[in-house]
Amino acid sequence: MVDAPRDPTDARAPRNSPDSRAPPNPTDARLVLAVGVLLGVVGIAATVARHPSRVGMDLQVYYFAAEAALAGADFYAASPPAHPTYGYVYPPVTLPVFLPLALFDSWRGAFAAFTLLNAAAALGVAVLLVDYVERYRDSLPWLDRGLIAAFTLLSLHSASTLLYGETNFFLLLALDAGFRWLDDGSESRAGVAVALPAVVKLFPAAVGVWFLRRRAWRTVAAATATGVGLFALGVATFGVESHLTYLRVAVAPRLSSAEFAGGLAPGATLVTLRRPLSVLLPGLDPSLYGPLAFLLLAPVVGYCYRRVSGPVERLVAIFATMAAIVIGFPSLLLYVVYLLFPMVPLLYLLERGPARKLFVAGAFVANFGLTLANVRALVGATPIPDGVLAVLTPAFTLATPPLYGVVLMLGGCVVYVRRTVLPRSTPS
Repeated sequence: MVDAPRDPTDARAPRNSPDSRAPPNPTDARLVLAVGVLLGVVGIAATVARHPSRVGMDLQVYYFAAEAALAGADFYAASPPAHPTYGYVYPPVTLPVFLPLALFDSWRGAFAAFTLLNAAAALGVAVLLVDYVERYRDSLPWLDRGLIAAFTLLSLHSASTLLYGETNFFLLLALDAGFRWLDDGSESRAGVAVALPAVVKLFPAAVGVWFLRRRAWRTVAAATATGVGLFALGVATFGVESHLTYLRVAVAPRLSSAEFAGGLAPGATLVTLRRPLSVLLPGLDPSLYGPLAFLLLAPVVGYCYRRVSGPVERLVAIFATMAAIVIGFPSLLLYVVYLLFPMVPLLYLLERGPARKLFVAGAFVANFGLTLANVRALVGATPIPDGVLAVLTPAFTLATPPLYGVVLMLGGCVVYVRRTVLPRSTPS
């Protein structure tokens, strides 16, 4: 059954009703996507050549946890022989999804099959991205469709998910489908979809802020019921003790701020606003960096929520929400993949002007998923002068390029709201 739209201002524009202010053939968007794909391919080749043990390392965690569970052992205590410090960190209720992996004779066979599923999920995301763009402008040329598909599958952040055997593509597909169904008025279906990533990785639960802003009460109710129901199912199936173990080995370390004490290490593979805060305020209690980060992000998100009646306005608000989630929490670099929606549609739908320039510049910078350790290795292995490292060290100590890029894109969203949205809502 399809739910009726709850907000009368949410009527979407007719399909193929292009915004004349958006570039018809955005060369800047194509450049961002092409560079992202190039960097991703180079990153995959470099990782396979220099760090072959990292290939499939997350899949190995799922594989050996599944084997342990089928043998009646503690799957939270299981770890891959090649990565003894890694272990299963998802809630117990998620484990049955990975049990089929144990049917393969080795983790390599499981990784091959999982990679095919991963690629299919990524292409599913790409289809949703293209469809969302084409809802509000003329059909995209095949060049752009191909670039979007390649970027979704092989950008530097996406490539990590593919290479390590991560679950991000499946969760991203559920999230994007949820946003799409909400726009179509299928609130209950949207709530179930967005609850699944929240159950697996917790932090996507913060998208509930957007659904509250949309007054999508059925979505909130469906998401809450799904999350609580799955948790109850997990307790009934796996017992209380396994959930206490999950809280101890998975949730508690994520809540810890100890690594930020005195300033986050420059080589840490995190993209978070807490990094510059810890560098600029090294004497602050580490537990305060998180609240301070969200305190800085809240006005930006609230400003982008001022008016959300149009499709681009909603995309800007969703991007502000997702960006705040990614850089507010201590996210890994590969979690930038969660910004593909609505980043890619905005690259095609944002009108010409200062907001677009800022947003495209940020998307371009965010392509470079590097840390100071990567830069040092690059300088040491190439003819790049050592003086370049001296110049880049302060910048990479303060933040990573993806963080700089996300902040620039947020700036573009604020400029869009200031120059485009609010003037139309000001009474004469």
